[in-house]
Amino acid sequence: MTNRLIIHTDSILSSDVNTFEAAAKRLLKDYKTKAINDSVKLVFVRSGKEIVDAINQYQRGQLTSLDIVSHGNQGGIHIAKKLAKPIKAGFIQRRAHVSIRADSDKPQDESQAEFVEESMLGLYTDWTAKKGVSYYYNQSFDDSSDVAYLSDITFSSFAKDAFVEFHGCRTAEMIPGLNTFFKDNFAKQFSDNLDGNAVVVGHILNSNPNKNPNGKSSDYRHGIVRAYKGGRLIYDGSERRNLKFINSSTPE
Repeated sequence: MTNRLIIHTDSILSSDVNTFEAAAKRLLKDYKTKAINDSVKLVFVRSGKEIVDAINQYQRGQLTSLDIVSHGNQGGIHIAKKLAKPIKAGFIQRRAHVSIRADSDKPQDESQAEFVEESMLGLYTDWTAKKGVSYYYNQSFDDSSDVAYLSDITFSSFAKDAFVEFHGCRTAEMIPGLNTFFKDNFAKQFSDNLDGNAVVVGHILNSNPNKNPNGKSSDYRHGIVRAYKGGRLIYDGSERRNLKFINSSTPE
């Protein structure tokens, strides 16, 4: 049997939760229309650990496609929650946050970075990626049983020709310097762990489900993406809505 998994995640804002759910349900409808004999499972998760658990329930080669609808960045699938009580940011984190955000569209000063108000619960490439993301958003990066890393995933669960799509922002972003010398983006590193015929797609920039040129709302399958096959770049800066992939929600 062909097994497909659609995951949508929790978020601090209820509006984001609703948006992710609506986009996931659109994917569900498309899969059921185009692959009527396949088993399609829709799962809501609150943490990176729950993402890993949802994937690892499949036996070797059983998972044909995975779609994750969530917040994202080049460090991973980002899930956060409000702390019950803000905590004072450490000196290193505070200075790192201000420095990293200095050239962004939303720079911060030290007074804005004084307190950490959110914790991180997502799925990240590894500990250093999680730490970098925490500095950028000024979030707590204390180890938690809710956080997960790529090393926690049983990648043998995926079929040899599996398709994976991350619908959130920037999971395939390339930052000069960082990605050239230190660490590949999340989509690339996910692809590195799959069989050579499996494809992974991620957005380069921010993604918005309600600006789809085809008129559909709640649909992230547009915008500029990168695609990897067995860790090799096969599409770079391509418009997603023009692309067709075997075993995807937009089949060839």
